[in-house]
Amino acid sequence: MQYFRTTIKLFAAIWLLSPLSSGQEFQEGPVDADQAIAELVADVAAIRPGQTFDVALRLELDPHWHAYWKNPGDAGLAPRVEWVLPEGFEAAELEFGAPERIVTPPDFISYGYEGEVFFLSKITAPSNLPTGQTISLKAKADWLACEQMCIPGKANLALSLPVSDTGETLAPSPWADKIAAAREALPAAPEDAVLSFQSLDAAVSANIEWPGFDESIAIDKLYFYVEEEGLINSAAPQNFLVGDSSLIVSMEKSEYYEGAPTRLSGVLHYENGFAALDGAKAIFVDSDRAASSGGPLAALGGGAALELGFFQALMFAFVGGMILNLMPCVFPVLSIKVLGFVQQSGEDPKKIQSHGFAFGGGVLLSFWALAGALIALRAGGESLGWGFQLQSPYFVGALLLIMFLFGLSLTGVFEMGTSAISLAGKVKGEGYGSSFFSGILATAVATPCTGPFMGPALGFALTLSAFQSMTVFTFLALGMAAPYLILSSFPKLIDKLPRPGAWMETFKQVMSFPMFATCVWLIWLMGAHVGNDGLIMVLGGLLVVSIGAWIYGHWATPVKSVSTRRLATIVALAVGVVGIWMLMPSEEATAAVAAEEAGGPDKYGVTWQSFSPELVAAARAEGKPVFIDFTAKWCLTCKANKAVIFSSDEVKRRFEELGVVMVRGDWTKRNPVITEALESYGRSGVPLYVLYDGRPSSKPQILPELLNPGIVLEALESVSASGDGSVALQ
Repeated sequence: MQYFRTTIKLFAAIWLLSPLSSGQEFQEGPVDADQAIAELVADVAAIRPGQTFDVALRLELDPHWHAYWKNPGDAGLAPRVEWVLPEGFEAAELEFGAPERIVTPPDFISYGYEGEVFFLSKITAPSNLPTGQTISLKAKADWLACEQMCIPGKANLALSLPVSDTGETLAPSPWADKIAAAREALPAAPEDAVLSFQSLDAAVSANIEWPGFDESIAIDKLYFYVEEEGLINSAAPQNFLVGDSSLIVSMEKSEYYEGAPTRLSGVLHYENGFAALDGAKAIFVDSDRAASSGGPLAALGGGAALELGFFQALMFAFVGGMILNLMPCVFPVLSIKVLGFVQQSGEDPKKIQSHGFAFGGGVLLSFWALAGALIALRAGGESLGWGFQLQSPYFVGALLLIMFLFGLSLTGVFEMGTSAISLAGKVKGEGYGSSFFSGILATAVATPCTGPFMGPALGFALTLSAFQSMTVFTFLALGMAAPYLILSSFPKLIDKLPRPGAWMETFKQVMSFPMFATCVWLIWLMGAHVGNDGLIMVLGGLLVVSIGAWIYGHWATPVKSVSTRRLATIVALAVGVVGIWMLMPSEEATAAVAAEEAGGPDKYGVTWQSFSPELVAAARAEGKPVFIDFTAKWCLTCKANKAVIFSSDEVKRRFEELGVVMVRGDWTKRNPVITEALESYGRSGVPLYVLYDGRPSSKPQILPELLNPGIVLEALESVSASGDGSVALQ
């Protein structure tokens, strides 16, 4: 295959360097060339002065032979026409209809046409063209016709048309119907279809936003013909994700392509026909058109995201999952799991290993559930990203309730079953369900965090097929569970931990404080959803829940009678239900809280402007550098970064000296504009830090998820020095 491809390229180079159809007389009517009949035809029988009309290079190919589209695919060359026109006439570029995929042994996929094909061009006559004469339109045409072998075709073609301003001008040509059909079959170019793309190491992902899409589209009937020759491996399958008014296609990049594409254009072909276009089967989209039309996201330059390959994304996801264990939002739960390992240190190694696998299973199943829900909702047109569940006050309330009950259990207010902390991860007896639930809880509190390596991997995952996306999320889960799987699989490591003893009860109670610290964070986060007035009900609900827990812990103990335990359980449940009802936010409370407006200085003295693509575009057009902080109240990494960066007077002074426009994209609540912006940078969650220099045409710098003053100052120096925003600092 490599030899054949090289031969074709050499042949094509020689052919392209040869003059077009030189040394031949121009001939009217059909020209019988090898494997094709060529002819120049028009849709009119005569010309009016100033008229624009269609002229076509018509090729009638022999059976099983084909000519090529403007991008021939694996091998081939597109037809060329060099016009020789009378003075004052103008010819537009050739227009190509939607091609078809043509399989050529051994395994080549070409883009082209079989049978009769018309390559159209608009010809405009000068307005001062004298009537009563006959003009001759001439064209030097070259094409390549292939079956098992390829034969170049050349012809000098001519077409004579009279010039008239009488009724004769309106007479159609014998070819008028076929040319009209060819023009009707050209790909439509909807004004509201916007194409953006991301180029990765081994793939190109295109995102097409168009109201003509709907969920009924059969993805197996779709194909995206990329115009840029040599960019895509045409023999590789394409992966589609269709949502409401959007479509994402992931395509394998050609191994022979070098550099990074600055533009993507092509024809999206749908075999069943688009209902929004009355059954038309193809649309043309161009990323340059989206940029030139001033589309809001075009100004962001989102194609500068970190480039990843699929296997690199898997590695990033695994490492990112391991790092999640060090995040403060995960530590309270996992510390309890370690306590369970301490208790197990003298037990059967197989039993310990089983608990480790149960914990890993809980992590894996939870990641699958979250990733599956995210993929399904995004396919349905929802603008969601990683950590999307924290944008729901009901999920935050449920998580707050669970963490609060765990904290009460650890302090000894009540016990579940015969073990004071069985549900929190201290495994005893056959409690594999406790280990499994610990894995679920660890995942639930881990999802707000996006640490190093995770951001690029998750952003890339959401551009892939559902199966590939789930594979990336699986590696993320395995990375998070890996330390515990290793610890449980090698009991000798557990033996090095402290032996079980009375100290464990104290340690158990100490571990309640990280749980309550997590509750403080969740309460603060709930305030972003329900406001200060709503927090009164939330805190009151926690108080009532604690009363119910105390009733259960004090009266439903084994030392009490059966009737007393039953009554206490019923009363505790009733009180708890009331507390839960108070804790969960009402629709009125959430609706009453408006999104936080930026504009004044924050506690670090930094004045932020609320994110919008138009704001960023306007600042860049004025030559101002822009720093965008995509953040959320539930993102602890975001808050840690902000404290580290803006507590530095040198960093703040440098921002001021350079006149950087400080923009904050608050993603605490669902915001489709910010979600789309994150995706344009190849990310699906926060934190994300983007820095533009003062040049309107520059690309963004994508800063790491974990920042320090040195990293930010280095990025700012590149703005003041070279302004080269093409280098990602990750």
